[in-house]
Order: sequence, then structure tokens, then C-alpha cells
Amino acid sequence: MITSSSLTAAQLQGILSIADDAIISVDSEQRIILFNQGAERVFGWKAEEIIGKDLNKLLPPRYHEGHGKHMETFDRSGQAARKMAERRAIYAMRRDGTEFPAEASISKLDVGGTTIHTVILRDISARKAYERELEVAKERAEAAMQAKSMFLANMSHEIRTPLNAVIGMTSLLLNTRIDEEQRDYAQTIRASSEVLLTIINDILDYSKIEVGKLDIERQPFDLRRCIEESLDLLSSNAADKNINLAYFIDDSVPAQIVGDVTRLRQILVNLLSNSIKFTHRGEVVVSVTARQGEDSLYEITFSVKDTGIGIPEDRQAELFQVFTQVDASTTRKYGGTGLGLAISKRLAEVMGGRMWLESEVGVGSTFHFTITAEASGSQLAHSFLQERSSALAGRRVLIVDDNSTNRRILVKQSLLWGMVPSAAASAIEALDLVRHGHAFDVGILDMSMPEMDGLGLALEIRKYRDEHALPLIMLTSVANRPRDATLALIKFAAYLNKPIKPTALFDSLLHAMRIAPMQQAPRPRAAGGKLAETHPLKILVAEDNTVNQKVVQQLLAHLGYRADVVANGVEVLDALERQSYDVVLMDVQMPEMDGLEATRRLRARFGTGGPRVIAMTANAMPGDREKCLVAGMDAYVSKPVELDDLRSVLVDVTGPARSETEDSLPIIDRRRIDQLLELQDENNPTLASDIIQLFINDSPKHLQNIAEALASGSPDALLSAAHRFLSSIENLGAQRMRKHCMELERLGREGLLQGGDALHDSLRREFDIARQHLLTIVQSV
Repeated sequence: MITSSSLTAAQLQGILSIADDAIISVDSEQRIILFNQGAERVFGWKAEEIIGKDLNKLLPPRYHEGHGKHMETFDRSGQAARKMAERRAIYAMRRDGTEFPAEASISKLDVGGTTIHTVILRDISARKAYERELEVAKERAEAAMQAKSMFLANMSHEIRTPLNAVIGMTSLLLNTRIDEEQRDYAQTIRASSEVLLTIINDILDYSKIEVGKLDIERQPFDLRRCIEESLDLLSSNAADKNINLAYFIDDSVPAQIVGDVTRLRQILVNLLSNSIKFTHRGEVVVSVTARQGEDSLYEITFSVKDTGIGIPEDRQAELFQVFTQVDASTTRKYGGTGLGLAISKRLAEVMGGRMWLESEVGVGSTFHFTITAEASGSQLAHSFLQERSSALAGRRVLIVDDNSTNRRILVKQSLLWGMVPSAAASAIEALDLVRHGHAFDVGILDMSMPEMDGLGLALEIRKYRDEHALPLIMLTSVANRPRDATLALIKFAAYLNKPIKPTALFDSLLHAMRIAPMQQAPRPRAAGGKLAETHPLKILVAEDNTVNQKVVQQLLAHLGYRADVVANGVEVLDALERQSYDVVLMDVQMPEMDGLEATRRLRARFGTGGPRVIAMTANAMPGDREKCLVAGMDAYVSKPVELDDLRSVLVDVTGPARSETEDSLPIIDRRRIDQLLELQDENNPTLASDIIQLFINDSPKHLQNIAEALASGSPDALLSAAHRFLSSIENLGAQRMRKHCMELERLGREGLLQGGDALHDSLRREFDIARQHLLTIVQSV
């Protein structure tokens, strides 16, 4: 058997000579005693030229001193061999003085009492050059991405600014006296502008994801509520197409999770919007399941299933690509950019999950996505309201709905509360149960059923059971709620809106069976009217997230307001330069300029004469409210914004409702205008118009003088400023303005300031109303 000890010195030298790497041995004095052919190729020295020379000949001068110390350290370590420069690159030097990066291993061997060190060294110049090329390419790509992102951000801002002006001006136009044809044109302009604004926001969102600039929040939130809010945003769209909306949450799903509720809602709204758009009949159902991993970490799966047109298998892979739809005809027929799904997929990935699709043409589609989230608390979703459900235990409920999904939801939820459900798929089937004497404590009837609808079924049931024997709950969409005179005969105990929500179902059941009154939060509104009728306000919403924009706009619409929307603090200031607003609902965290900075600049620009600013933020940490107030904000509302919270804060910051006495005053006393018109002659043909325009131009300065007098704490200055403005007001007969200005004058005369700010705000609002009336008069004369 041949071993390494059997090889001659010549044979070993031959083996060393064919090695590609440089192999160099030095004696205890660091003199070179072995220099193979690989070393000759790497360093450019011949063996006979370098043998006997000091090893420092092969090292850059700056390493000479350090090299000796490293060798001593290695010798004292007791190791026989090790890889050199494990933590950093080493450099060697060629014969021509050029340096190159290298990696090396070193070993030592005692020979006859002398220590021999052997180094195996590899030139890694090519690898380092390649790595540098990759690094440069990466930097260039990142720079290009950054430039692209900046370009998109700047362009979207440049487009949004005039677009916001268009929306704002059409909002003003809609508040003037225009005929129905003009109103239709103005509403079309506004609606089209809002669609374009949504597309621009989608492009900006995608650019943020592409360059990794999208921040994901981590806050605890209620998962059921997030789903319900998403469905609420699109329930009217579904009702218009008579599509059933519903949701299921599996028993395994935690009630609360920690994550970004806004981005999750954005994905759900995108998928639901798509499903409703491509579904002409049937239903759209959201299902949620969960799988627990380590500790309290869950993989949560969301599925949005529809009965729409479906997607061919060969086109499904393209669906998540940017600006891609199934085919060009789809874009023409249904609209859209194809960005929504691409954004949703990337958002799911950012939240630790993925997105995929199952679809069959003519049957429908199911979009699935997962996120990874930590549970907040130990409560599971299925235990919702169970601690309060003892009053429902054992109660018998008749459920009538031709939609199997709704029946399943109602049966499952009633079982969870200990009730005894009986489900019927048609009115005829339900009527048979009633006729044959089956006892029920309450009935839930769907309004929209074939053959016999819920109204017809209720009339038939009343022939056998009155409202005391069998209270009935009508299940319907708000848009399709009947307005029939026969409702008085049926006497429904409650109405339950689709999509079915456990809280509303629970309250309706308790109310219908007279166990408890229907839960109603106190509402500071005038009887028979919306808040906008008693508190007319021009409202600007500053919020960068498109889904949150829709939520706030919908809440304000419930209160009777049509709000304008901007996406950051810069756009807030631009909007306020174009027109005045009574209230700004300001998100605190926004790109380009946040809400706090925007408020500080707003106060510096407009002083106390500016709008009331209400902060909207998801932060609920101690001190957040104080930060908002210090910045100049007037009030604070936490996200997610509740309807009643929003109503209360609007009342708080704008004061009590306008009194009947004030409403009875004319905005403009037309007799004063008629007097001005009588004074017009050939020398002054535009006298009335000129005086009106002068009043409109000068009034903001008068309002500013009053605001400055109040801010300085000077009653004398207040008296003087109010008196001067009052003269102008009386010239034009602006009666409501006169009332407030006289009160301000009285305060100044009596040396008082308390209540002055509220009066000033009321005066400013009345000026905005009077200005619109005066402009209308100018156009008519």
C-alpha cells in the first residue's frame, strides 16, 4: 500500500507544482523556502528569485508590522492550522507592486526543532470584482427604484393637486343654486375625478411596495370588525346588483390579532370589489380559518368566493401582474387598471403570507390569501357574545331564507347562543311548519325570496300568529327595505340588514322577544334630521390610505355631509388656500407632511380664524392627545373611527346647533340689494355688483382683525374691529352675520372676551353662506 510517506521529495514537488493555488512555506525567520508554480502565477515571481527572501516581500508595506504579530498569536494559540482573515479580507502584493484580495489557510509543522509555516493562498480578485459588479448593479437598481418611486410620488402629487381643486370646486358648485341638468354635470365631474384619484393612489401604493417604503403597523384589532367594515363599504354596490354578501369565521380563529388592520382591510376591499364587479347574480362570501403555530402565532387564511364569470386557467397566472386583466375586453366592459390584485398580493406577502386563486369559467372564483399574525388574548371568534347569551338559551327560532349561505350563518350563530333553530328554504316550507302547529319564539324572514317573498310570508303567518305570539324579524338590505302600507299590519319587531352581523342579530333577537330594548347609542342630533341640517359644515378629510378615506366619507355621508379628501399635509394647505373649510379631519401619520406639522403650519398661516382640526390616529398611547393639542389641533378621535364618536366630536368643536330664531333670519335682506339696484344709473351701471364684490373681498380681512383682537386679549380692539365690520354687513343686509357681529361688538363694549372665539367661528361660517348667496345675486343682476 502506498502512503504519503512513500512519496519521494520529487514526487511531492510535482504534486505541489500542479496546484492552482499559491503554496508558500517559510522558516522560523519568515524566509521563503518553498514557492510552487501556482505562487509564481499569482505573484509574478520566479521561485529562484524569491526563495530565501523575507515573506514581507509578498505583503503590502502597511501589513508588515501587523503580520508578525498575527503569526506570534497563531503560534501561541496551540492550533495546528486555521483559515486566515475569517472576519475580513487580506491583501497580498505582486512583483509589480499591485495589490490583490486573497483568502488563505495557514499551518505549522515542527521539523528538527524548527517551525515551518505553510500558507495556501488563493487570488480572489475575479470573485471580488464580480461581487463589486453585483453590488454596483444592486445600487443602481435601488437608485432606479428610488428614482421611480420619487417620480411617481412627485407626479401623483402634481396630478392630485389640480384634481383636488376640481373636486373641491365641484363641491362648492353643488352647494349653489343650479338646475338639475347642471347638478348632473357637476356630479359627473366629481365622480369621475374621484375615480381618477383612486387610480393615482393605487399607483402610488404599488410604488411604495416596490421600493420597500410601505410601513406595516402592529396594533391589536378585532378581526370580525375588520371584516364587517370591509363588507359595509361595498354593501350598497352588492345590493344594487341584488348580490348576497356574507361572511364565516371558523371556530379556530382568534377574536383579536396584532397586525395592520388598514392594510388587511385594503386587501379585503380590493378582493370584494373585484368579486362584486364580476358577479351578476348569486353571492360573494368571505371565509376565515386559522392554524396555530408556535406560541400565539397563527397563519390565518381568508377566502373570498363569488359566483361570477370565472377566469380561464391559462390566464390565471397573469392576473397578479401589474396593469394586467384577463383580456382587453374585460377592461372595456368592467373598467379598472389591474393594479388592485397586484397590490393585494404584495401586501399579503409583506404580512408574511401569500395569495392564490381557484376559478372555473361560468361557475365563479375563490381568491385565497394568508397572513401571519400573533393573537391578542386567548378569546376565539366563536365565543363572541356567548357570555351574554343565556337569555336566548332554549328559545326556538324559525329561519326562512332561500340562500343556503345565510341559512348556515343564522343556524350556526343561533346554535352557538344555545337556541333551537328550524331552517326553511322557502316560504311554502316555513308556512307548513306554522300551519302544523310548530311552536316558535321568534321568526327571521328573508325579504327577497322566489314564489313568495318575506312580506307575503309574513302576511300569511299573521293569519295564524299575531305579533305577540310570534314576533318577526325582516332580513333585508337597506336599499331593498320595503316601504309598503301592509307593514303596519304585519308589525315587524325588528329589521336586520345584510350582510348578517352577530351583534345586530343578537340585539334584534333580544328586542323582538322583549328580553331587552334595542341597543341604541345616544345621538346628539335634532329629531327627524341629520347632523348636517343642524350643523352645516364644509369638511376636508386628510388621510393617505384610500380605504380609510372611503370609511370616513361613508360615516360623514351618514351624517349628511359631502366631504372633500386629500392625501397629505401639503395638500391640506393647498386646499385651504383655494377655499375655506369649517373642519379638517386630519390623519396624524401621512407621507410628505404629517398631520401635526400640517396643523402647525395651518395655525401659523390662518391663526384662530382657520378651521377646526380633529386628529384621527390609530395611536392610543398616553401623551398622544397632548401632542395633538400642543400642535394646535382642537380635538382627537381614535381609529377605527366610530359614527357616534365622529358625531359627538363634530358637535363639540363647532358648538351647539343653530337656533330656530337664527334660522328664521334671512341670510340676505333682499330689500338692501334692491335699494342698491335703484341707485344704479348710466354713470354707475354696476354699482350693486361692485359693492357686493367689495364686501366679499374685504370680509376676510375684517374676520382676521377680529381674530387678532381676540388672540391679543384686547376688548377695545375687538370693539373697533367688530364695529367696522358691522357697518359693511348692514350695507348689504346680511342679517345672520349682523346678529353675531353685534354680539362681538357688545362683548368689546363690556370689556369681555369669553365666548368670543365661538361667535367669531359662527360669523365666519355665516359669511361663507352669505357669500354664496351674494355670488348668486351678482350672476342674476
